[in-house]
Amino acid sequence: MPPSRFGYYDRLLAHRYGLSFASYIAAAFVTGVACVAFMKAFSFAAAHRLDYHSMGYAAFILVPLIFSLAVWLVRKLAPYAAGSGIPQAIYIVRNGARLECSPIAAAMSSPQTLAVKTVSILLGVWAGASVGREGPTVQIAVCMMFLCMRLLSQFLPITLDPRSLALAGGAAGLAAAFNTPLAGVTFAIEELSGGYFENIKDYVLMAIIIAALSAKVLTGDYVYFGKLPDPPQLGAGALVIVSIVCGFAGHIFARGILAGARLCSGFANGKYGLYFPALCALAVLGLGFIGGPFVFGPGNGAAQACLDSNGAGVSAVFPAAKLAATVITYWSGVSGGIFAPSLSMGASLGADVARLLGYPLGSCALVGMSAFLCGAILAPMTSFVIIFELTGHHSMLLPVMLASLIAYVMLRSLGAKSLYPALADRYLVPAAARREKPRQPEHAINPT
Repeated sequence: MPPSRFGYYDRLLAHRYGLSFASYIAAAFVTGVACVAFMKAFSFAAAHRLDYHSMGYAAFILVPLIFSLAVWLVRKLAPYAAGSGIPQAIYIVRNGARLECSPIAAAMSSPQTLAVKTVSILLGVWAGASVGREGPTVQIAVCMMFLCMRLLSQFLPITLDPRSLALAGGAAGLAAAFNTPLAGVTFAIEELSGGYFENIKDYVLMAIIIAALSAKVLTGDYVYFGKLPDPPQLGAGALVIVSIVCGFAGHIFARGILAGARLCSGFANGKYGLYFPALCALAVLGLGFIGGPFVFGPGNGAAQACLDSNGAGVSAVFPAAKLAATVITYWSGVSGGIFAPSLSMGASLGADVARLLGYPLGSCALVGMSAFLCGAILAPMTSFVIIFELTGHHSMLLPVMLASLIAYVMLRSLGAKSLYPALADRYLVPAAARREKPRQPEHAINPT
């Protein structure tokens, strides 16, 4: 920008840091507002979903059509709007500075991707897709941060760093999606940034938990501001059993998303590609008959019922039906997040174990949520912090932390890999593109 265009430009150069900081604050405010607007739109669509409970057998015609429309919009207009949205944020953080990757990073954060992502996920949840809004909120937040900062850079002498924008936007998106600021911090450190902390986080977690357990043994249930009502405590055996069962189920869920996406890519990108989402929609409707209405949408109601220690309306087969419906939704190509579905599956599976073995139902549901989410994304800190912030049960913090750690150590010992980085790696530019003009990789036609 030439100094003559704005007379104050030279003065602004002397305050570049302050301007950058103020710009990030302004962009974060707009991003937060956008995330809240998306949350309200998502909740409205979920409350008025078009399943057979609301419109009868006509759903078996209309729902597959809407599934196909949601997928078509993504494939034709914004391929990088597909899937959760978190892998896209991770890709930008880890590869945004590389010249050959910059066109992909720009496409992932473009206004067109923002618009298509929003419309596609709203159509999907309106049709009863088994998805959450957390992953999409992360990508929407990243896009909004880029959009705001690009606009401000036209008038102010600020430098745009794709990695910092994606890191800030992704963390802000998760914090806004759940109203969990601490989880946003841990998510940025643990999932988005990678690097050195990835190699030592299991030791850090072990040190934190062992120190906390030592203090608990010595001081008892000491609470600085007094004790709040909490679910019954779990014994060590119950905690380990629920953590192993739910953690392993979360891993199966993550592997299903990865393996199924590869297996179904041929169908999805073939001549009759748009028939595939319609078939997936019919499968999700059928699973709703088996598992109940909580199978559709994010499944928050199922988690809430289990945490209330009664599990009313949540059948014993719900966890399996919800897992299958969520995986099939991802195979179809409909955009959506997995955080909320994971919480509902973990809570209901923990409740099933509690009923089977006679454990406290609400406590097992709480522990199951943490273990399942950690099993799915292999991010123990994010898992237990987000559960703690969502529920506020202080006396259950250590069991929730232990559940995450048990699931994490068990799966890492078995060689499991984190879901989101594995999905982000699919966007890597082929070696040939690094020697030539950057092009869109073939697998990005329908990234999951």
